[in-house]
Amino acid sequence: MALYDVADLTIARHARTAVIIVLAMIAVSSIVQGTALAPPLVYAINSSALTASSQTAVSASNMTQSVLHITPSTSSITSGDYARFDIEVNQVGVANVLLVAQGVPTDSNAIFAPQAGVANPELHSTLSIVTSSNTPAGNYNVTVVALLNGEEYSAYISLQVSSSSTTSETSSTSSTSRSLSLSVDTDLHVYEPNSTLIVRGQLSDAFGNAVPDATVIVQVDDPTGAQLILENNLTTDAAGTYQLEVKLNPQAPAGTYSVFASSSEPGYASATTHTTFVVDSSLTPSAVIPQVSITDSTGNPSGIFSAGQTIFVWVTVQNNGAQFQGVIWVQIIDPNGTPRSVQLQMSTLAAGTSVKIGFSYTTSINLPRGVYTANALVSDKLISQGGVFLASAKAQFALTG
Repeated sequence: MALYDVADLTIARHARTAVIIVLAMIAVSSIVQGTALAPPLVYAINSSALTASSQTAVSASNMTQSVLHITPSTSSITSGDYARFDIEVNQVGVANVLLVAQGVPTDSNAIFAPQAGVANPELHSTLSIVTSSNTPAGNYNVTVVALLNGEEYSAYISLQVSSSSTTSETSSTSSTSRSLSLSVDTDLHVYEPNSTLIVRGQLSDAFGNAVPDATVIVQVDDPTGAQLILENNLTTDAAGTYQLEVKLNPQAPAGTYSVFASSSEPGYASATTHTTFVVDSSLTPSAVIPQVSITDSTGNPSGIFSAGQTIFVWVTVQNNGAQFQGVIWVQIIDPNGTPRSVQLQMSTLAAGTSVKIGFSYTTSINLPRGVYTANALVSDKLISQGGVFLASAKAQFALTG
């Protein structure tokens, strides 16, 4: 896969792109929180199945531990160090997988590489729990939850953290410690009228911990931009997940539909996100980013790197609408929230196809240690030409030495 590195981008351009991204997220937030219009009778909502479905899934996870394997089951480290666990998901058929952590120690980060993907029939990932010098010593029971097409399977690992007499260079920063990360997706990306779709997602904090009992607002707009659904009383379960069933009307118009989600918890900065799906067919693009993965130079997934290493960020983009000339972006944000790199690549995205694009980023010795974020975005053209962002996703990695 060809790599594209915009090495001559200036800091000013980085800052401009960062501002554009922030403005795009603010616009999404404004749409979600705007005054609701009375929705036409196009959809019927069935949210009552959420609690029962979650309870059934958790019950199934306790009886079907063979779906999720984690090695080793225990690890002992000193504060400021990290522990790595190998994850294997095995199941019958093909399933979309999302990995979630619960019980991560304070002032630590849980980094999956990758966090989302497709098991066909297997999916391999790694979990790195990166502690800081401020992580309290103690024995921690961390729960790893694998969400397979909406069902939850759990496995448990034990982490023992002892005090360190030296100060670690790896730490979490206060600028991001009270932020939230929210995802939203649909079980399929193309539907026929009169079918049922499932909107689901997950809420976590800046350390990768699931956030339970949180309120999530979901809004669905039709191809004209008119609001069809506004559900403002969804609650996340123990794994931080939420789910909503929507029945499409037999006369649902063809085109690209937008799904917006937002959550705002006391003590946290609010989080917003969005996705799209297509009914029948669409004359406009409908792009989603099903996976962002980070690997080393040999192609092995990893969440831990040392100064001087080259990091590869792989972005998979799927277009379910009309063909367009897409612009795929990757922005690297350091632990202090400062953009360190902005790269882009143009790619023709035909209807019903997907592409996987690789971006490289070489770390330097003077970079701050800690957890970095790779933001991936897709726009329908260059922003300077009036383009808009259609989809976004992110992944994390830690620079530890």
